[in-house]
Amino acid sequence: MAGGVPPAGGPGTPPSSVPWVTPILQNQPPPPLPTGGTYDTRASDLSALSNVIVAAILNLAGVIVSLVAAFGTSAWQLFTVTTNSSGTTTFTANQSNLSVFVGVVATAVILTFLELIFFRLAFVDLGRIDSRFSTPGTLVLLMLVALPILLFALLGLVYVLEQAITCAGSVNPITSACLDMGTFLAIAAVLGITAILLLVGYIGLLIGIWRLGSRYSSDGFKVGAVLLIFPVLSIAGVVLILVSARSARERIMAGGFNPLFA
Repeated sequence: MAGGVPPAGGPGTPPSSVPWVTPILQNQPPPPLPTGGTYDTRASDLSALSNVIVAAILNLAGVIVSLVAAFGTSAWQLFTVTTNSSGTTTFTANQSNLSVFVGVVATAVILTFLELIFFRLAFVDLGRIDSRFSTPGTLVLLMLVALPILLFALLGLVYVLEQAITCAGSVNPITSACLDMGTFLAIAAVLGITAILLLVGYIGLLIGIWRLGSRYSSDGFKVGAVLLIFPVLSIAGVVLILVSARSARERIMAGGFNPLFA
């Protein structure tokens, strides 16, 4: 039609923009992540919580075995002490009772060592996605190194004292002639250093368990960590940790639960 206005969208006319259509941007970077997190943390969380569950079960088993060992010390008559008319004292080991006792103690030590290994595995898994667990993982490793050193030092101390008592007699004071002071002081120094390392490692373990409560929004972990400080209440603390770990794992498996990074 002459003098008419050409229709929109004709040849040579740029397309008009549509305000309600969002343009697609190529190579757009993903949105920022929470601190220490990744898009897929579910596998690490489930693995860590499974390790915590195993560690708690090993702890309960170790407590039971340790109680048996503690009562066995006084009830099993591990040694027979005799003193003759000249004042010489001899120690005779009751081999059968001693073998059982050593086996019980060794079992308790192995269970404790395995417990620490599983707690460390849990902290290492979480340390990859949450930096708060890196330090507890390192401190528990320190505890794993110090524990066998402490045990060997204790065995050495028992041996030195046994030799000194045998030399001096049960009713006589232990003199320098019977006690090798150099060896005794060296063992005592090793015991002191390893005891400090174990204390630092144990504090790291408690911190890691407390941070589990923060990550999974569970006060059970935090209360359990506090109860572990007290020997009498530690069993209740381990039970709380076990229940809390199972609950957190079930929530993650069911979906709809996002662990906290803050």
